[in-house]
Amino acid sequence: MKRLCLLVLPLVLLSMSIVLAYDVVDVKDGGVIKGKVKITGNIPQDETVKVTKDKQHCGETLPREKYVIAKDGGIKNVVIFIENITKGKPIPQEEVLIDNKHCAFQPHVQVGTKGQTLVIKNNDPMLHNTHIYLEKRTVYNFALPKTGMEIKKPIRQTGLMTVECDAHDWMKGYLYIVDHPYITVTDANGNFSIKDIPPGDYKLIIWHEALGQQSRDVKVTPNGTVDLIIEYKR
Repeated sequence: MKRLCLLVLPLVLLSMSIVLAYDVVDVKDGGVIKGKVKITGNIPQDETVKVTKDKQHCGETLPREKYVIAKDGGIKNVVIFIENITKGKPIPQEEVLIDNKHCAFQPHVQVGTKGQTLVIKNNDPMLHNTHIYLEKRTVYNFALPKTGMEIKKPIRQTGLMTVECDAHDWMKGYLYIVDHPYITVTDANGNFSIKDIPPGDYKLIIWHEALGQQSRDVKVTPNGTVDLIIEYKR
């Protein structure tokens, strides 16, 4: 019996991986999930980081970009994605860019899909060393000593990754990668939109680096639009 279980287990795991694989299909009557993420109550102020080197270019201080909040409470840099969606529109062909610019990562929060190409660029007149971690394990580690230098690599792993600069310890950003194209990040007013979703019932994941994670159950109808107001309360 023990030997039989050992033989069956790999087959079960294989079948699970096949079920969870993402398939590209022709999305007919696709729907939209859109909305706004905002904060209510005690609205936090963004932090300021002290620059410790290359001040002639970076200045004395820089914004942390942890809390980028519009006047109406809309929150920038909130990641929104559908959890465990297994079929839908094609993987985007455009590149995923992280730019070392004015001693910060731009954008501060970036998203993408496994299978896309990651581009790390240096727009500053000094060395940057972009170090990307997934659960404290190095995914990529690039030295970019020259202005305008860029490195391209395939995105092969999924998950929430931290982006740091080994040459400037205050620089920090985030890269959130999933295995499907139904992921986005809120704009400066907290707005977001995910399009061409096959009709069905889904769980929407909402993540912010400081405010945490929450989820919403949503039902997408043929050619329908789900319009959400998602709140963080303090």
